[in-house]
Amino acid sequence: MSSTANLDVTQRPQLPVYKRRRRRIYATAAVAGAAAIAAVVSAITGSSSSGSAKLPTFTISVSQGTVASPDSIIESQSSLSKLIPAHLHYVPFDAGVTAIAEMESGSVQAISGVGNPPTTEAIGKNAAVTVVMGWGFDDDQLLVPASVSSPAQLSGKSIGVLVGSSEDYELLGYLALEHLTGKVKVVPFASEPAAGAAALSGAVDAAYVYGAPATDLISQKGFHSLINAEQIAKLGIPGLDVIAVATRVVKSDPKLVQDYVCAELQGSRDMTGPDAARYLAATAAVQGASGSQIVAATKGYPFISPSQQLYWLGSVPNDANSRIVQAYVQTGRFLVAQGRLTAAPSAAQIAPHIDSSFVQKALAGGCAS
Repeated sequence: MSSTANLDVTQRPQLPVYKRRRRRIYATAAVAGAAAIAAVVSAITGSSSSGSAKLPTFTISVSQGTVASPDSIIESQSSLSKLIPAHLHYVPFDAGVTAIAEMESGSVQAISGVGNPPTTEAIGKNAAVTVVMGWGFDDDQLLVPASVSSPAQLSGKSIGVLVGSSEDYELLGYLALEHLTGKVKVVPFASEPAAGAAALSGAVDAAYVYGAPATDLISQKGFHSLINAEQIAKLGIPGLDVIAVATRVVKSDPKLVQDYVCAELQGSRDMTGPDAARYLAATAAVQGASGSQIVAATKGYPFISPSQQLYWLGSVPNDANSRIVQAYVQTGRFLVAQGRLTAAPSAAQIAPHIDSSFVQKALAGGCAS
């Protein structure tokens, strides 16, 4: 997804530490009885007020806009959110590297939809991040003029792309597969709208973009899609957006992570099932867009379906041969070429950060009804 950003991380305040208090034993039966009664009353009246306070805060970094996500389904459905034993808090997802930094600081416990480069870079720098579920592919398209109908015709042309992003990784990988490395000028931009605007103005010949920039190129310039991110993924250059959780939470509270993954999978089913339009429209308040916009933009988005989760994550936890691990190995080489890593992490280094056990259990019926 996004590449670089300034970090402005706020530490989450410490949770209070509760200490067990000893009860004094009184000599007289009357005092003992009164103390016992008081203890019972205190337990009854205090349990409801202190029970919720003991729940952990679980802060999730999520994207906003016209494309909904399983998290926005959870946020808009109390029946789903209450299945997660935590105080849920959502913060906007602006850039992958920023979200990873927030996770390392402790202010964020999960990231919904973080792409290859930020995740691989974090793993390469020994950050405590664990991928627990696939989210989706990028939705970018390589938009070219009507005169271009084959990859070979890209030779000598220029293509705009978001610098240092998963889109950048996908485009360069695709050009390499087509033996066009060095024959096509890849022009980096700080944002996808900027890349799209450059193609609109003629400053570059083509652009690898999605959303509004893509719509403008198609409607105003008559551009068409030569290939898209999902197709590039099937060629062996997958740009995968995933759900990542802080490793410390995975280790300290696996039940919370399991319930979160279960809710995510149900949210995924709701937003792609027969009643998808109703569920998607209900996310308008949390997405910051109209229901009709969300329904239109989310329909057909290349999410990773429940049935495809283990195809990417691997059939066993920490599988060094899984497709996502191999994708991150490739991404590591890309990051070295970009100067963001000094050495690409190996499959053996990456595998411990990929835990498919939560998805496996959820798919096997291990979720609370």
